[in-house]
Parts: sequence; C-alpha cells; structure tokens
Amino acid sequence: MTDAADRKMREPPVVPVEAPPDVPQLFYRRGYRLPRAIAWFGFKSFWGHMWHLGASAMATEDIDCRDWMHADLADELTRRVAAVIDAKDPGAPSLTEALGEDLWIDFIADTGDDFSVSRAVGRMLFSRYDVPDPDRLGERLILPRGHLLVFGGDTAYPVATEVEIQNRVIAPFTRALRAAGRDGRRRALLGIPGNHDWYASLDGFGRLFRARRAQLDRKKKVGPDDTAPAQADGEKVDPLANLKHFVRWVEAFRVGDSVVKRSALAIEGYTPVQSASYWALRLAPSLDFWGIDRQLRLVDFEQRAYFAETRGDRSRGIVLALADPVYAFLEPNPAGVGALKSLDLSVERDGLLVLTGDTHHYCRQKFGAGMHVIAGGGGAFLHPACVARHGKPAPESEFPGPKVTWALALQVPWQIVHGRSGFLLHAIMALLLLPLYGVQSWTGAAGGKAAIGTAAVVAIACVFLGGFRQHTLKIGGLSILTGLAVGLMPYGVHDFVRVGSAHIGLHLTPIWSASVAYGLAIYAGVLAIGTYLMLLTILGLEQHQAFSALAHPGYKHFVRLRVRRDGSRVDAWTLGRVDPLSKLDAVVLVDRFTWRNPKHVP
Repeated sequence: MTDAADRKMREPPVVPVEAPPDVPQLFYRRGYRLPRAIAWFGFKSFWGHMWHLGASAMATEDIDCRDWMHADLADELTRRVAAVIDAKDPGAPSLTEALGEDLWIDFIADTGDDFSVSRAVGRMLFSRYDVPDPDRLGERLILPRGHLLVFGGDTAYPVATEVEIQNRVIAPFTRALRAAGRDGRRRALLGIPGNHDWYASLDGFGRLFRARRAQLDRKKKVGPDDTAPAQADGEKVDPLANLKHFVRWVEAFRVGDSVVKRSALAIEGYTPVQSASYWALRLAPSLDFWGIDRQLRLVDFEQRAYFAETRGDRSRGIVLALADPVYAFLEPNPAGVGALKSLDLSVERDGLLVLTGDTHHYCRQKFGAGMHVIAGGGGAFLHPACVARHGKPAPESEFPGPKVTWALALQVPWQIVHGRSGFLLHAIMALLLLPLYGVQSWTGAAGGKAAIGTAAVVAIACVFLGGFRQHTLKIGGLSILTGLAVGLMPYGVHDFVRVGSAHIGLHLTPIWSASVAYGLAIYAGVLAIGTYLMLLTILGLEQHQAFSALAHPGYKHFVRLRVRRDGSRVDAWTLGRVDPLSKLDAVVLVDRFTWRNPKHVP
C-alpha cells in the first residue's frame, strides 16, 4: 500500500446527510469524459437492439449458451466464499458462522453507463460510513465495505460485452478503488445477469463473474493472484475499442483467423466465485441468499430443479437477488411475477427480502413480512417515480419522488428534439416526411395520400413504443392523435412558410419553400413524438421510453446490508447522491430499514 493510499484509509468515514425533500433542482452536472451516457434514441443504442434480436434467438430451449455452466451446490459455494473472505472457520455451515460475526453485503444494480457517473458511484461504493446505531440510541455505527459485492443485473450498456464492461465499469471503478486505497482485505464478487448481459450471450458477464480455474482446482492452493488477477490496464479506457474490434474481426475473418479477447475482467480486491449465472449461499443459520437468472424469458427447468433442491424443507428464510422487479412503478411486473411463480415463491407468503434492479430508481415496499427493494441506481439513466398513482399505496421510501419526476418529465420533449437522446428519431422522421415534401417541392401543395400514410405509420409506431398490451385504448387514442398531428402538420407548416416568407418580402420557389417547411416539419414531428412519450409517463401508461431520452445523471445509490450473526434479521442502509458529479453534493442516507427473517427461531 502506498503512503497516499495508507493516508486515505486512515481518513474518517463519511457521515451521510439526511435525504433531501422531494423538490426538483434546476441543474444537474453531466459527464464529459468518454464514454458518455448512451443516447437511447441514437444509432449506438440501435446497435444494442440488434444484439437483442440475436440474443433472443440464442436464448431458447434449443440453443442455450449456458450449457457450459455447472451450478455450485449452496454448501460448496458457501465454503468457497468463506475461504475467499478469510473467514475464521471456512468449513462452517454458513458465512456468519464462518466469520464468527455479522456479514456485510453491498448490492448494486444497473451499472456501466456514463464513465464519470460510474466513477462517482464507485467512490460511494468503496467508502465507509458513520451512521446512527439502530440498536443503541445516541451511539454511532461504522458501515464497512461489504464482504460481498453483488451486482443485480445489467452490468454495462447498451450491451454488456467485454469492451463495454471494461470501459464503463472496470476502468471507472478501478480509479475509484485506487483513490479510496486498498485495505488489504479480500472480498467476494457475485452477480446475476440482466437483459443487457444476455444481449452479449453472457460473454462479458462470464469474464467478470465466473470463478477462475485455479480457484476451482482443489489440489492447488488458492492465492490472491490466482483468484483475482490484477489488470495492469485496469484504468485504461479505449473509446474506439468497439470499432477496433470490428476491424480486427473483419480482417481475421478474411484470413481465417480469430480475434482474442481479454480472458478475464477483474475488479481489484474482489474475487469472482460463481460457476453459473445463478447461485445460492448459506448466509446465516436459517437464512439463504439466492441469485436468479431469468434469462430473456422465463426461469428454466435447470434453475427450478436447483432451487427446489436448495430450498429443501422450506425451513430457511430467503434473501432474493432478482434482475427484474416483482413490483415496478407500484404495480405487479409480469417478468418478476413470472420468475417468482416458477420458483413457487411469494414476497408476502414467504416473507422474502427481494433485492432487484432493472428499474433505475429506488423504491421500497412492504408486503406483510416480506419486503421488496428496487435499487437500480448503479449508474444507468434515471427512471421516473410513479406519478399517476390512482389510489395505489405510497411506498415506504422512494428516490426520487413524484414532484421531481413531474419536473423532469416536462423536459422530455425539448431534450428529445434538441438531440439529448440522439438523432435516430430525426432521421426516421426525415424519411417519413420525404415522400410528402417531394410532392410539395414539385406541385407546391401538400399531398393528401402521403399525409395519410405518414399519419398511419407514426400512429402504429407510437402504439409499439407505448406497449399496446396494457392500457390499449388509452395508448391507442394517444397514438392516433400523435399520428394525425405529424401527418397533418405539413399543411400548417407549409402555409406558415408561405405566409411568413411573403410577410417579410421573401419570394421562395416551390422547391425552396418545401425544403424550409421540410426542416421545420422534422423538428415539429420529433417534438410531437417527445410530447407523446412525456404524456405516457405523466399518465402512468408507460414508464421507460421518456426518461431514457433524458439520460439523467442524478439520484444514484446502492444498498449496504448487515446480516446478523444469528440470521434473525438484515439491517440495510441505502446511500446515494442527488447530483453525483457535483463536488458540493453530499452523500445522503436515502433509506434505512430492517427485514426480519420469518424462519428464524430464537
């Protein structure tokens, strides 16, 4: 450890401040270092959608790219983790018994977008905190970095390839780690895949989370260099890595060769321990920790059999890591509900503690003895809080709240039309309006058939953007209105250009008049699409598309959990920052809660 790192480790822990009220602020700082946040209506995200199509073809019962996996038995994985974290008794039946003390876990999800935001999140994650002790009034408690670091899905965006994970997770986290200083302790790394991990067929995911071969060789003594090889280029970022990889691939294909990738991705001081994309651990007496892989559709038969065997006689409580929330935006989420149903689990009936991401905000809800926690603030763009609640019960805690969501939603149309989310919509709108303005340029009048066709295409596209399977009538009505606005807009724009040019004494030829109107119509058409997306969020019809356009850098967070030695309960602290790239923005205590294990017998 260097002198600077040693001094850093001796610094006092961070004292988080009280979470701010639900009041919007006018300005949030954005990152300027490459790679920057994904423009979700841009051409790079379109590349990600193409990966999605390929991954969907692979993620079937006919072709399963996880065939190489052999999931660890819960007891075996527990012993492996205990050895990695240097427990006193690695052969004990649970981790708290192996440690002889409480176990600490850091949970983070939806990481790997903007480099600057990821580095700021890493600084939060790798810090210690000084908070009020929940057991002793008036005393303080130090929250150390977790023995385990658990990623809750979607490791990097838009596709969790080896290149994107290196640029958007490993490099910024390495810089944060080296700034924080190494304390010499070894920690275990675990993860579950989300849909963006699956877009790359778990290739990048496996290079980061799969246990190293030396660790799985029982005849060989495992040391730090075997289990978590340090990367000399851990801080290196190559913004052109994807392009270079494609060029190398084309050249290799031409000569019949292959392109070699990094054999492993490593976060310094953290040892990957799992042998499959799903796993189970014995955390404490009568308490297990499960990591579920929903794949791109449903929990498959192999997992159902694995977890049924792990569960046994149902005498143990379960902390569940799931990439898809069971409840999203205060209502049941089909993907998460289906995952629990396939495993014969229920948040309320079984008193589960569910830790999930995929939705990029913080929301905690209580269901009987069970608790559902969405903590998707690891670095990706922000999702809204539910603003159209229609009598739904308010959550126990949320970050941000509905007032902030309202203020940000109103920005969506302007951010989209001015290119915050990329220019793919502008290009599509230009193509849609081209036939109509081709008619105008030659005839000097708008073409009725072209306008009707444009309106129909826009309306159908809006139906798919809004998700027609739910709220069909409302989304269909809004889509038709948006289509008509875009399709009929050229008539008004054409007259506006004609009258306006005559008013200022400018005489335009039909071609020039149509060209000017064409540009204005593209702008107005994209603005109409942005308004449609904004209304979807405000009315509670669809919650993903509009806020992806904002690429908002704020409201990032993670959860630090303490598993009690006897397995009776789990205490948790959610720590975050409203404006993580501001030097004046303090770490806030977003939430503090305790979940009690319903299976614990005193």
